[in-house]
Amino acid sequence: MPPAVMEPEAAASTVDINDFIDPARPLSWSAQMIALLRSGHYREGYEILAEKMPFVENMLRPFAERLEGKQNYWTGTYDWIKRFIDDSRPLRILDVGCGVGSGALEFALEGHQAWGIDVLDCMIERGREVAESLGLSQRVHLLTGDIRCLEKYFDPAFFDAVVACDIFEHLDDESILRVLGGLKQVMRPGGTIVIQTSPGRYYYWFDPARKKMIGLLAPLAWLPDRLFTACVRWLDRWPLRRLRTEHTRFYRHEPGHINCMDHIHLRGLLKQTGLERIHTFAVNAHLGFKDEGCLKAGWTKRLFGGKSVACRNVFGIAKVPQDARGAGTRPA
Repeated sequence: MPPAVMEPEAAASTVDINDFIDPARPLSWSAQMIALLRSGHYREGYEILAEKMPFVENMLRPFAERLEGKQNYWTGTYDWIKRFIDDSRPLRILDVGCGVGSGALEFALEGHQAWGIDVLDCMIERGREVAESLGLSQRVHLLTGDIRCLEKYFDPAFFDAVVACDIFEHLDDESILRVLGGLKQVMRPGGTIVIQTSPGRYYYWFDPARKKMIGLLAPLAWLPDRLFTACVRWLDRWPLRRLRTEHTRFYRHEPGHINCMDHIHLRGLLKQTGLERIHTFAVNAHLGFKDEGCLKAGWTKRLFGGKSVACRNVFGIAKVPQDARGAGTRPA
């Protein structure tokens, strides 16, 4: 199979990361990282994270546990993702924002040809080592690159399916639209896009420790899911508008989260890109792992456990239109 990737040399960064230090919090590298991400400097932001904590090995650990037959939050998430990928024949699958390439490795183990792209060299180098150790080098192809410019790295209409897992929460809307636009070009018409992003925008509203918020939401728990979701979104937009800084700080406790969203917001982005057969939903995909939110206590689970807006994981599934602009003839 001819290579479908073109990996240009990474340009030296011209960004002075010291310009993104908060004078009020000069020792807070996480605040510096968030400032870089919000300005679109993704590689520089994640280089800080990789320097300050064992980021690469932390990304690899869940997949290593999966190889040992253990279940964790990652295996639970991928069990959901694989529901939407046709496994009746070998596919060409792209793992967007792949980290160490765990998703690409997972699909390669199932017989697919898998590609992965990530912004950090250290992630890609570690993923290639793992692929080689598992004897998957012929089916796993990892490269360093900017996922906002996918058309620079891959041929038109090359992929049958794309997975973006735990990546959209790290990108602003403009960058997400650029990623989705690039996917339309590198995917074959009719190809499937599967997105998972976590945590949901309102997930931490439902932590039982947030007594004032729970007191506001509990009287609405009898409403059907769609109406309840509409009420939560209305509260966020209007009565709680002045508290928005507080709750966005709350859901950003995990590194690099700048755009936690709900399934309605994700659906809007997919529609704006011109994708078809869009289906978005929210669910707690890995019960027993990362159970903050309403799953933390029995009484909040009974009240809000069935509400999509209270779920941690947001999914989006869409198809590339048959007449997608920019899609050429798929290479043989």
